[in-house]
Amino acid sequence: MPLAYHNHGTHADIRKETRIMNTPVTIITTGRVTADLELKTSQNGRNTKFVQFSLAVNKGYGENNRPNYYKCLLFGEEAQRIIDAKVKKGSLIQIVGDLDLEEFKKRDGSAGWSARVTLLSWNYAPTNRPKEDSLPEENNARDNQFIPTEDCGENGLPFN
Repeated sequence: MPLAYHNHGTHADIRKETRIMNTPVTIITTGRVTADLELKTSQNGRNTKFVQFSLAVNKGYGENNRPNYYKCLLFGEEAQRIIDAKVKKGSLIQIVGDLDLEEFKKRDGSAGWSARVTLLSWNYAPTNRPKEDSLPEENNARDNQFIPTEDCGENGLPFN
């Protein structure tokens, strides 16, 4: 029987079972980087380049809007690429990666869970906001496209 049909008492039971099964869960989401990035090198003898950062993903709407935070890890060439692309605090990016839940101890001693994503890829997310620098040029371009009717051909079309 698949895990989704098991009747467990708590989410913690499901998380523990998922961790034991070691089934990869792929996540695709878009959010904002919460701090400037720093390229680091592992100290395990392999000298692997990596970047670790937190991604805030909005969930809900209006008064119910709240962020979910994901600890993201990126290795090798992709780690260098995200640094070279000048991703920084506030950058809106889309990520694809393997999701894992890590257990930690809260200050009160109870168990807590955090989401860690080992990234497979990332890209800047498109925004609907026009660039401020391009607005005057676009307006000028539209103004220059106007063709007076007296300059039009016999059918009133500019391409006769």
